[in-house]
Amino acid sequence: MLQFGTLYACIKVDGILPTAYGIETIAEEKKVTCWIPSEVGKTFSIVWQDTYEFRNYHQAGYVTIDGVPICGTTLPPLKIGEPLSYANCTSELTHLRTSDTSGRLLTFSNLQLTDDDTYIRSTLMGLGEIVLSIWRAEVICEVPLRPSQAMLNQVVHERTKKAYSHCVGFGNEVALPLIQGLDLRRVGTMPLATFVFRYRPLDRLIADGIAPSPIKREVAGDFEGRDRKPDNKTAQELQALKEHVKKLEKEIVHYRQSSSKRIKSEDCGEIVDLTN
Repeated sequence: MLQFGTLYACIKVDGILPTAYGIETIAEEKKVTCWIPSEVGKTFSIVWQDTYEFRNYHQAGYVTIDGVPICGTTLPPLKIGEPLSYANCTSELTHLRTSDTSGRLLTFSNLQLTDDDTYIRSTLMGLGEIVLSIWRAEVICEVPLRPSQAMLNQVVHERTKKAYSHCVGFGNEVALPLIQGLDLRRVGTMPLATFVFRYRPLDRLIADGIAPSPIKREVAGDFEGRDRKPDNKTAQELQALKEHVKKLEKEIVHYRQSSSKRIKSEDCGEIVDLTN
């Protein structure tokens, strides 16, 4: 998980937390960035938490995907004396609502490419990024929860494939409960924190030197294993092997010395003439 103060955020892919590479914190901007691997067809969710135990105000998490603002999620204030729990300090976005009672899951997809030159100048700002900005917020009123109008997985020119190959699209439709939404007002001039997840295929991250190659990881693990101190049982077995080797070495030296003496003794024997 990325962290800024008491705020945490991550992307879960098929319910699993992927490795985040190249984590950077820009304190003056209250921003944390990283790279994560993406895989076509995998669904994902955006999770964030606030572990501040005296949170007495609403928080709103605004999400932008591939440069497109999509929707937000909220955390209500804690009640006085209410202990922290996963339920009251965590918010998760798994889908975009397409109707009052249904939505579609967020999914990594292949870019839709075209050779139509009218798309050459189409903006790529934010492509390959999932951005979560968390704000302190005030509730204005309750409102009917409206379906999202965000358009993801837009068509881009084929030249874009040199820099990007994945984008975010929609997966299966799921049933959702009918709930009320909140009309919120942001408080302050900047977010409490912004988390930026830049996603690329794993082989691309390895090729760009962002993620280590499997070979390097294997070699590093081998050396880490050599550096570990043996436990008592291993140390005793190692000492026994060393003593056995010393015993064998002594036997070899003794054998060589005995063989040398026999050869010298035989050399001093009677010379037999074989020419007759």
